Amino acid sequence: MVFVDTDVLSIFAKIQRLSLLFAVFHQDQLNIATAVENEIKIASSKGFHFAHEIIELNTQGQIRTHRTTSADQKFMRSLPQTLDAGERESMALCKRLKAILVSNERRVMHHCGANRIDCINLAQILRTLWKLNILTQTDVRQVITEIETKDNLKFRTTEPIFK
Repeated sequence: MVFVDTDVLSIFAKIQRLSLLFAVFHQDQLNIATAVENEIKIASSKGFHFAHEIIELNTQGQIRTHRTTSADQKFMRSLPQTLDAGERESMALCKRLKAILVSNERRVMHHCGANRIDCINLAQILRTLWKLNILTQTDVRQVITEIETKDNLKFRTTEPIFK
């Protein structure tokens, strides 16, 4: 089971390649926390067009929303408030369900490690895309260019992706 945080969903939606997330994890369905769904709806209401495809996939059931339990909420209270609600909910759900969290936030990766939650970042996804022959290295380089252009995210280095 794979949960995706808002940051990674928005990155792939902005470049119109959400299908790559399904392919890299060999999943017909991805999962999100309620707070992530709310963040996407807020983005849509503010006119961010990338959110529409995510909402459509959520409506169709390809992206499934999960609610937290009281046990999840207790765990969430132990996490720093510097993490946003979507990150805390996603971490709690992944801990309980023994799922993988996909996030591109270093602080999320840190707290996942400290709490024994499996977490994968954007560079790992991009590396896996060519390692599994979903895309060629050239195609992954094009995806990186699209991300840098459309999401205004700059990679410090792409070397770990291609080694």
